[in-house]
Amino acid sequence: MTNMSKHTQVHLVLVVAVLTLCGFSHQNSGGSATTPQSNLTERHGEHDFDFEIGTWKTHLKRLAHPLTGSTTWTELEGVTVVAPVWAGRANLAEYKGSGPGGSVELLSLRWYNPLSHQWYLDFATPKGGALGTPNVGEFRNGRGDFYDVESIGDRTILLRFSIWRIDDDHAQSEQAFSDNGGKTWEINWINKYTRIAATSSSQ
Repeated sequence: MTNMSKHTQVHLVLVVAVLTLCGFSHQNSGGSATTPQSNLTERHGEHDFDFEIGTWKTHLKRLAHPLTGSTTWTELEGVTVVAPVWAGRANLAEYKGSGPGGSVELLSLRWYNPLSHQWYLDFATPKGGALGTPNVGEFRNGRGDFYDVESIGDRTILLRFSIWRIDDDHAQSEQAFSDNGGKTWEINWINKYTRIAATSSSQ
């Protein structure tokens, strides 16, 4: 996977340029401002996602119409299964859920780039049938933030996917959009995870 398509290269350059030029301050879960910075020499992150390996009961809450002023949320209950690949340097997450708002199936492939010390997150749905351009980012202080540039209608927006461990049996992730260059963010997707304990077979 050393060769990227020209489209992917241009897209990643655009993401990096946006992060650099905007300074990209954002509010973390505790309300304090943080700025993503490169950790090229400070740390290695091959095992950042180890905490998420396993099976999780997942409560999903999503905003019906992001960036429209909507306050209507729908909720789903489901299961997320995260399996390691390449001894933890990549992983595959599969979510299936349903509720009054319908059903959702998602697949996420995450892989670590040892040269940039960053993670790349791809997402796909059965309807789309293809992986999208990856979100790019890293973990800092136990929280992973990953960014992408997307289009909604005739607008270009910034997307942030965040995930963090609460304790051994609980975690949370969120998706947020910004239509003003990262000055403010609207959270539109919240996943709350509770680990499902593995059952041992009895004789």
